[in-house]
Amino acid sequence: MPKPNFVLNDFHKREIFKKICMRVGFPIRTKLDCKKVSELIEKDGLIGVSESTIYRLFLFNDSSNRPYLHTLNVLASFTGFIDWNDFEAQQNKIDSFLFGFGKFEDNGKIESLISVCIRTNELKPLFTYSLQLNEINDSSLKGKFAEEIFKATLLNSDNELFFKNFYKLPVIREYYFELLADPTFSIPGYEIGIEYYLKDLKPEESLKDLQDYIFGNCLLFRHYYMTKKMDKAQKVGRLLFDELSLTDQQLSEIHIFPIARYLSCKLLYLDLNHRINEIAEFLAWLMLHLTKEIIKLPESDQRILFYCIGESFILNSYITLKEQNQFKELFAHLFELYPKQLFDKNLEKIVPYFNRNGSVYLLDNI
Repeated sequence: MPKPNFVLNDFHKREIFKKICMRVGFPIRTKLDCKKVSELIEKDGLIGVSESTIYRLFLFNDSSNRPYLHTLNVLASFTGFIDWNDFEAQQNKIDSFLFGFGKFEDNGKIESLISVCIRTNELKPLFTYSLQLNEINDSSLKGKFAEEIFKATLLNSDNELFFKNFYKLPVIREYYFELLADPTFSIPGYEIGIEYYLKDLKPEESLKDLQDYIFGNCLLFRHYYMTKKMDKAQKVGRLLFDELSLTDQQLSEIHIFPIARYLSCKLLYLDLNHRINEIAEFLAWLMLHLTKEIIKLPESDQRILFYCIGESFILNSYITLKEQNQFKELFAHLFELYPKQLFDKNLEKIVPYFNRNGSVYLLDNI
C-alpha cells in the first residue's frame, strides 16, 4: 500500500522547522546541517528521515513538495510532540490565539492589531490586552505574543513610548526582553528599552533583580563595545566589574545566560582597559571554573557558555590562538551534536552555530 502524502501549509512548515532548529541547537542552512539533523533523529531512536528529505522539505524552494505523513510524525516526535496530529492540535490552539490579536497568514499584507497599536502609539488597548496574559500559564501563547511584539518593534521607527509604558509587565520582561533578547540591537531604540528594563532594580536586595541587572547591563556593555562607544562601555563596565562583586553562591544561583554574558563581558572589559596581568589571572580562573562546572550542567547550558565566552575569546586581543584551541577542547564533547568537521574550523566559524538567542530565528525569517 502506498504511503499517504500530506499537504503541508506554509505556517506549519515554518513552525516545525523553527522547532527543529531549536531542538538541535543550531540554524539549519546547508546540506551538512541537514545530514546532522538526520543523524540526531536516529540517535533519538526514531525512524530515520534522510538528509535529502530534510533539505527538500525546508531548504529547497519547492512549494509542491508533499512529505509522507510518517515523516511528519517523526519530525513532530523529535520536537517533543506525540505525533503530527498532536503538533497540529497545538498549532490550532496557537492559531486561535493569534487571530485574537489580528495576526493573519497573508504574507504581511495586513498588519496585526499589535503592530498597528505600536506603530500609531495607540497603546492603551494593547496594555489592557497584555495584562490579561498574567492570568495564563501557557508559555507557548506568551511566546507568540512576544514574537509579534518583537516583529512590530523591529519594523517601527520609534519605540520609546512603548518601552516606557510596557517595561514593567512580566510578559514583556520575561518573554520579550529576556527570551527574545536582541544583542545586535536591531530594534530601533533598543538601547532605551534596555535602560527602562534596568529601571527600578535593586540588585543589592533581590537575587532576581541582581540577575536582571547583570543581564541588562551586559547587553548594553556588549553593544557599546561592539559599536566602539568606548566611553559608555567604560561606564557600564565599571558598574559590572569594578563596583559589583559576585560571590560563588551568587554565581551558582543566577541563570546561566546572565552569568555567561557576565564572564564574557569581563574578558572584554579587561581587554578594553589593557589589563594584561588581570586577563591572564582571570583566564586561568575561568578555565578552571569551566572545567569544574560544565560537568554539572545540561548540554543546553554548556552551549550557552560556549557561545558567549567563545565570542569574547575571538574579540579579546590578548587571547592567543593556542588559548582559543584550549577553550574549544574543553567543550569538544559538544561537537558530536553539530555538523561534521565543525570542530576543525576556527572559533569565528564555530561560535555562530552555538547561538541560543531566541531572536536569531526571528531575525532569520523577517
